[in-house]
Amino acid sequence: MADLSEQLDEMLQEIGVVVNLTIEEREEITQAGADVLAKNLKQATKDAGHYNANRKIGKIKHLADSVEIGKLVGTVSDGSNAVGFTKSDKQGINHARLAHWLNDGTRRITKDGKIVNVPGDSFMDNARDKSQKEVLEAQSKVLKKIQEKKRGSS
Repeated sequence: MADLSEQLDEMLQEIGVVVNLTIEEREEITQAGADVLAKNLKQATKDAGHYNANRKIGKIKHLADSVEIGKLVGTVSDGSNAVGFTKSDKQGINHARLAHWLNDGTRRITKDGKIVNVPGDSFMDNARDKSQKEVLEAQSKVLKKIQEKKRGSS
């Protein structure tokens, strides 16, 4: 029979195989959550009234159609994924800025020079908050599959 030290080393090695995730595995997990959040953010954008189904698309996309998933520019690849609106499309429209104005509110100056506060409706914040459980469940399923696969190969 192996001594306690050998048993602990063996146990740690077995756990390490299951717990230590590669960047690719982390990306797979966060992609599952990002897919859920992107779907919910698109729907929240439509539900908040920031979508006109009768509008001709032309060169400028609907705000809800500009939701994207990807890595943040200038960051190190660590397995994370970001969800948000396009920063700039071919026509130079910054959907991310427009979405933040709608979410957070803004100020504008009227023709007669008065400053008017335009309140936000927090549609992005609400979508993110309401999606937390569903995002975690999606990520948990993928993590469980990865761990089961690793346990089988160890």
